Amino acid sequence: MQLKPTLQPFLDKGADPEGADILLFAAPLDRTTSHRSGARFGPNAVRLESTYMDTFSARTGLDWGDLGLADVGDVDCPDVEVALRGVQEAASSVGGLPVMLGGEHTATLGALRALKPDLVLVFDAHLDLRDELFGERMCHASYLRRGYEELGFKALVVGARALSGEEVEYAASNPDLAYITPQQIMRGESDPAGEAAALAAGAERVYVSLDMDALDPCYAPAVGNPHPEGLSPTQLLDVVGAAVNRRLVGLDVNEVYPHYDTGQTAATAAYLLLESLYYYVRSVRRP
Repeated sequence: MQLKPTLQPFLDKGADPEGADILLFAAPLDRTTSHRSGARFGPNAVRLESTYMDTFSARTGLDWGDLGLADVGDVDCPDVEVALRGVQEAASSVGGLPVMLGGEHTATLGALRALKPDLVLVFDAHLDLRDELFGERMCHASYLRRGYEELGFKALVVGARALSGEEVEYAASNPDLAYITPQQIMRGESDPAGEAAALAAGAERVYVSLDMDALDPCYAPAVGNPHPEGLSPTQLLDVVGAAVNRRLVGLDVNEVYPHYDTGQTAATAAYLLLESLYYYVRSVRRP
């Protein structure tokens, strides 16, 4: 499909897919946000911040040259349905691991439709299991419910704490939907890395989606709906490292609203994405 080129690719990795086994694209969707707006500017902010990072990973021992990645551009996002079709086509057509930069979280549904995972590991302050929000059934607060209804995967949401009674009841009535709160982690009542690893080990196709509001606002203030008592980047990456394996079929990082800080959230998003990709590369090399 035809994607819009970007002037500043992620990590200065160009658009030529020759030799790349990871294909990154952006979906700057910004249509159903319920508090702040500006998610459409997130992908390019993350790309820009990535160019100033030191790329050697103390977690994995990998570096920039170990990452065969091409940034192939942006999906057109004039409205939700066009964006979802574009994301679905982009994720289906890449010749390697598809990686998406959002945009609002709604875009993840397009990737789920394309890749059909049997396990979706989500990092998010919200469950995104509402039936609708402000009259919209296809939005950032309902994409996971729509995906579950359509595709029937297992899902684990790590970092959930901004909850509604409707979503809690829906999750309780569907045993394939589970979530872990930061409070459970801090009290030692849950081991998110162990739980995610066990689920991933039993899955054939794993998708990982990272909403930046999973982090505490002290680490990521520039998100659409910030909520206190969130995860730290270290907690999040420990779970990613435990769960990511060679069965990973897709990955996204989304919900950066760069005008609400001076680059901190975009820089953190770039770092989390880079380290997550290193975990994937390591798992492929050393299964």
